[in-house]
Amino acid sequence: MAALFEEGRTYTFFFTRGGEDFSITGEVLLYEAPLVKIETEGLVRVINCSSSYFVEAVARREDEDTEKKSPAE
Repeated sequence: MAALFEEGRTYTFFFTRGGEDFSITGEVLLYEAPLVKIETEGLVRVINCSSSYFVEAVARREDEDTEKKSPAE
């Protein structure tokens, strides 16, 4: 089975917490389920995809601008 997240690819991760929605866009450095290590804005972050705050992740096309967008756009 293929990995859920492809290393080297950029994803936008969507979360909701306390009724607030937010997102983080970054390049996947490493995926070890359920954790995803990403680099974004010069920071390395680890996201727990089994967290109740995690909603979804959307892979960005190589030619797509990585500004914050919702999946419906």
